[in-house]
Amino acid sequence: MIKKNIYIILFLLIAFIMLYISRTEYGSFSLDKSMKACIIAQKKINKNKNIEDIKIFCKKEINKNLSK
Repeated sequence: MIKKNIYIILFLLIAFIMLYISRTEYGSFSLDKSMKACIIAQKKINKNKNIEDIKIFCKKEINKNLSK
């Protein structure tokens, strides 16, 4: 009985560690993809805007949506 509980606790501990590592490793990947998609979409909509203004706009919008 105790041996069975140790295996479950060990499995959960390893699973939490792996989830934490994957979150820290790949968390920015999603943010980068969102940023690139926003830049591409904004460039198609606003052809006369320069890229730096678009990057600033996208960064503000993405951070605003993340803080919700």
